[in-house]
Amino acid sequence: MYIEDYEISLCHREGNEYMKRAHIQTYLVILMLIMLTVNCSIIGSHGLLNKKLSFNPVRVTIFNPDAEDELVIYTHDSFLAWGLDPETTRQIAFDDFGVDNGISIKLIEFSGMVDALNTLITQKNNPQADIVIGLDNVMVSRAKEEHILQKYSEVDLSNINSSLVNSLDPDKYLLPIDFGLIAIIFDTEFINTTSFPELNQLTFEDLATTFVNDLAVQDPTLSSTGINFLLYQIAFYEQILKQDWTIWWQSVKKEITIDESWSDSWDRVFSAKEAHMMVSYGTDPAYNAYFNYSEEKNAAIFEYNSEKYGWMQIEGIGIVNGTSKKDLAEKFIDYALNDTFQDLIALNNWMFPANQEVILPEDYTNFAITTENVTVLNYQVSSEYINQNYLTWLNEWEQLIYGKGYWWIWVLIPSIIILAGLIITGYIYFRKKRLDIE
Repeated sequence: MYIEDYEISLCHREGNEYMKRAHIQTYLVILMLIMLTVNCSIIGSHGLLNKKLSFNPVRVTIFNPDAEDELVIYTHDSFLAWGLDPETTRQIAFDDFGVDNGISIKLIEFSGMVDALNTLITQKNNPQADIVIGLDNVMVSRAKEEHILQKYSEVDLSNINSSLVNSLDPDKYLLPIDFGLIAIIFDTEFINTTSFPELNQLTFEDLATTFVNDLAVQDPTLSSTGINFLLYQIAFYEQILKQDWTIWWQSVKKEITIDESWSDSWDRVFSAKEAHMMVSYGTDPAYNAYFNYSEEKNAAIFEYNSEKYGWMQIEGIGIVNGTSKKDLAEKFIDYALNDTFQDLIALNNWMFPANQEVILPEDYTNFAITTENVTVLNYQVSSEYINQNYLTWLNEWEQLIYGKGYWWIWVLIPSIIILAGLIITGYIYFRKKRLDIE
């Protein structure tokens, strides 16, 4: 009898231990599934934008590599890359400074400056760069908000147009290095003003109807050209047309081509000939004339009620906050704003040099689109307004283009998984309990 009582007691203890393990396993399964739901919900609610916060350079070049010390510069892969001899140009721009100062220049290039900005933000507690070239008047507010730039108050800006400084950053965290108007450019072999006279008074409606199948734009979550075109479109619709800016994107999203970078669009339009029109800059006609491709007009900005409206992109150069080489970084900025470096901008970066003492090539005077007789929309949108809405615009654009309204799937799927897990766990639990009783 005692043996039977002992065996019954032992069975009860083993049953209790089993029940405890079953409870623990159930709680762990539930906890795991809840964490999965939370993570998926966060991904869904933030969109695809946060997936792009990664260090992803497309090219790394080291100038004067044998020097002991090093200055690291982040920029985009198009910087000074479009002249007759890009290698020699970059030797003058970077290698000469490195040799003169006994240092190496490590140039890290990204496919777009939004990617570079996101990288700087992720690295801000442990900065890996000393200087950044190519952040612009749209991105500067966020860069300052994230504290990734260091002010350079003592810089000599006597040769830089004060309107550029004030439009970019009067606080001097980012200093102008070049500028140009965003424009729609086209391959005149397929699209020209003779066949399409509406290009002389181009409207957004023309893009959405006549040209949408030929148009390549850049992803504003990755490309500085892309985000400036988006701001151009938003400012035009909000300030001039007094309309919701998303209307235009809704009308084109099924047909328009979106590339990751300006270089990708250029390759598809002018090399592969897969499209024939793209978002670029008003200096492109000067580029064509200089290289004897064509003297035919091949760029347009938008017009409304016989008035032209433009959006100016001002690219800047700044010191990365936290650098241990502040003095050397300031010295490079002084050099980048002087005549030697600035002379390289027009014919190699195909933007207007920020230094107003630089004599522009004749092709700029004859062919490039300037701000003369153009209403510049930048002056109608404050930097504070851009900063307050920057991430919202990007997320709205991304959800609109890649699937607005479907974020709930990220919550629904793990919720179904949780429900199924609970049902299975409950079934196993009660079945085992019944077997133990029996």
